[in-house]
Amino acid sequence: MKPLLRDINPTDWPALLAQQGFPSYRGRQLAHWLYARGAMSWDAMHNLPRDVRAALAAIYDASGARINERQSAPDGTRKLLLQMRDGQDCESVIIPMSRHATFCVSSQIGCAMACSFCATARGGLARNLSCGEIVEQVQILAADLAAAPFARHGERAYNVVFMGMGEPLDNFAAVAQAIRILTDPAGLGLSPQRIQISTSAPPHALEQLAAFELPVGLTISLGGTDDASRRKLMPVAGRAGVAAVLDAAARYADRVDRRATIAWILIAGQTDAPAQALQLAQLVARRPFKVNLIPLNRLDQSVLTAPSRERILAFQRVLIDAGIPAFIRDSGGQDIDAACGQLRRRRLAKRDSSEAQSH
Repeated sequence: MKPLLRDINPTDWPALLAQQGFPSYRGRQLAHWLYARGAMSWDAMHNLPRDVRAALAAIYDASGARINERQSAPDGTRKLLLQMRDGQDCESVIIPMSRHATFCVSSQIGCAMACSFCATARGGLARNLSCGEIVEQVQILAADLAAAPFARHGERAYNVVFMGMGEPLDNFAAVAQAIRILTDPAGLGLSPQRIQISTSAPPHALEQLAAFELPVGLTISLGGTDDASRRKLMPVAGRAGVAAVLDAAARYADRVDRRATIAWILIAGQTDAPAQALQLAQLVARRPFKVNLIPLNRLDQSVLTAPSRERILAFQRVLIDAGIPAFIRDSGGQDIDAACGQLRRRRLAKRDSSEAQSH
């Protein structure tokens, strides 16, 4: 596949076009079409001369995704299944919050981390997404929200969380470049305060983030309060021990002066015991952390379920009584294929079934 126009930082376009013999200001025009206007086709860039478009089209693709399926839940959550140029499917989600919308974007197609509570992991890793494919997801979601805004905050700025398909720190070069474009005034101009990387923290992964120049937020999916329980739920990511992960997260939080989030998936009979809550409280006490408690979003053909509401509240109470900021983050879109990777898995299953029947 050709690289995408959005794989290039917008500030690089003037020099790149000058190298091809065109006026450098054409590069600024191109960046304006891509980011201020959200152009997804060559024809849309109508004041860019045809010879410029032809020269670029020989090297780059103007866009890399189209909406294949769109689901909406009564709570306002929207899930978009995007088909990429190679036929692979990628999921992105719009989540309504009290004061803004949050865009949940993917960094990979599939995932290699094999976490037992994640639908994406069940299909393995297909490939990384490019920087341009990540940026394009954000723009597709922004256009979808603009076309059908939420009543309370359709015109307000949105947040971006790397909490979709894939492990962001397993594709950090593309994720980092995408964040630079998202925050560049010549790109989408987002504040780093509106961007959050959610990671399972595979071994050595946080070292890549440690030197990153933009102070984006960090969420750690922990999975267990000791190394053995973490590896049980998160076989690949769990090779990084709990202590090492939390130490690295604390160093990052201190460096960017921004509290990190510890995400704790609540699974009935596995991660919902009061004793585990007490252990978690001891691990995060007096550190620059808050805890988000996330009841499991049930997966297809899985015996894993979320705890009862009473059990969830009891877990939270242990943390709060220990002085830990703890919040329950219910998964949105319960009436649609909201679990990460679930819509893609169902579509793949239908495709495989159709191919089997045709043979």
